[in-house]
Amino acid sequence: MPVISVCSPKGGVGKTTVVANLAYAFSRSGSKVVVVDFDPQNALRLYFGLSLNDERGFVTLPHNDWLNSCINVDKNLFMLPFGKSNKEQRTVLDEALKEPDYFRKVQGSIFNNPDVLVIADFPPGYSQALESIASVSKMQIVPLLADAASVSLFSQLLAGGLMDGLVGGGLGYYIVLNQIDNRIKLNREVQNFAIQNFKDNLLGMIHRDISVTEAAGQQVSVYDYNKNSAAAFDIENIALKVAQKLGFDVKKGTMIINPLRQNG
Repeated sequence: MPVISVCSPKGGVGKTTVVANLAYAFSRSGSKVVVVDFDPQNALRLYFGLSLNDERGFVTLPHNDWLNSCINVDKNLFMLPFGKSNKEQRTVLDEALKEPDYFRKVQGSIFNNPDVLVIADFPPGYSQALESIASVSKMQIVPLLADAASVSLFSQLLAGGLMDGLVGGGLGYYIVLNQIDNRIKLNREVQNFAIQNFKDNLLGMIHRDISVTEAAGQQVSVYDYNKNSAAAFDIENIALKVAQKLGFDVKKGTMIINPLRQNG
């Protein structure tokens, strides 16, 4: 039951892009992946070829099994969009998410499935979904930029908490520095600080690369758009580290959930 929560206290850090390309990396390597969009902006679907006019989603189905709402978007890859919504529908969903152990009991077919990797995208900051999913989340990935605004959050992360203490549990949190640019002095200094202080909690860094933006515009993975891009290489390395921490069988070209491992 590996569930990865990708969350950040800041917007504009490339969180959704990280989610999409990690999902592509795992699915291409043989793991069955479900990406779940908990952001009411409902934008994650655009990374997987779904139309702007496609309003499907789970927001209107808080008490139904979301498995039936999953959309097969590629080999081994399924998308669960948030869906078009209004304030009242989001309020009803949040109330349902407060039910004890919601993701094990009500949505167990996805979130309590030992053969599926779930990668969940969240809006910036706190949300009820982020709090509720903590009971099943194995790992929290926190994308940040190598800039002054992110530095102000480092001390909170090093103290073990962020966003009302929601970053933690399972294997804990891991940082990804996104859009790094070694031409910028402050950027290099932030990278060095992260390396020295976060150590094993730093999953990796992703270079600023126009291929990422262009791939998103084409609704394809960065690998399919430009397999030689620096960002594609970075994301592949991060995916391998994630797989190892989650106990996957990691071999050349594959990152498969090990059916013999113990699931907590």
